[in-house]
Amino acid sequence: MDWDDLKYVLALHRAGTLVRAGKLLHVNTSTVGRRILALEQSLEAKLFDRIGGGYQSTPAALRVVACAEEMELQANAMHRQIKGLDNRVEGSVRITALDNFLDAIVVPALPEFLRRNPEIEITLESDLRLFELTEGDADIAVRSVKPVKPELVARSLGSFPAGFYQRRGMNWAGNLPLIGLPARPEHAAYNDSLVAKVPRGRIVARANTEARITELVKLGVGIGFIDCFVGELDPSLERIPGFGLAMAEVWAIAHVDMRRSPRVLATLDFLKDAAARASWKNVP
Repeated sequence: MDWDDLKYVLALHRAGTLVRAGKLLHVNTSTVGRRILALEQSLEAKLFDRIGGGYQSTPAALRVVACAEEMELQANAMHRQIKGLDNRVEGSVRITALDNFLDAIVVPALPEFLRRNPEIEITLESDLRLFELTEGDADIAVRSVKPVKPELVARSLGSFPAGFYQRRGMNWAGNLPLIGLPARPEHAAYNDSLVAKVPRGRIVARANTEARITELVKLGVGIGFIDCFVGELDPSLERIPGFGLAMAEVWAIAHVDMRRSPRVLATLDFLKDAAARASWKNVP
């Protein structure tokens, strides 16, 4: 059994359906089904039970998955270590951060960084999900929570205030409309906190990115919790008095295997400098 076969079992185990497994592997659905069937015939064992519209791993599949995950961990570790040994300030660096941070702080400073480092290729990805640095989903993650995993190292980019903003000139009557995150379990704490902080507040619209939340606020749909480095510089927005500010320390996080890579170090320095230049605004 080779790694290529194991990838199909691992993908279907994690995804639960042929369609989602195909997307993980960047192949079509029929390819996944065909490879699983061929492997079952080769092993003379049933790997998955069809339940409803999905697939459930059998005990035999779980044994295969355990081997596949071990091989995946070793392959990812080797890949990170090889990348980390590269002493050239060149190659690709993937940064994941929330979109307001990327748009307001990283993107404006990026042209100068690329002029000084013409051999580096930067990929910016904005997502509410926590990308797995241990699995190579990103090289640097910018987050407001310092990691506790020993394999991750963090560099502080400074503290940034955020507050409640509305479209300038809006006067609300009755309940205050709020812009929240999608109603998913991983966003429940944020949405609950949003409502708790605003008396008479209720969520009237939801968005899955900071930029969309900001745009909804600018259109007058409701009140949103927005970074001050965005809200204070937008003339169409005004901060609502009486709610105060929340300060959040922001961290640039990398895997320990990558911390000495020159291109990652150069990018971490760039992020630190860009954040410092953007934090000049004194928020009253």
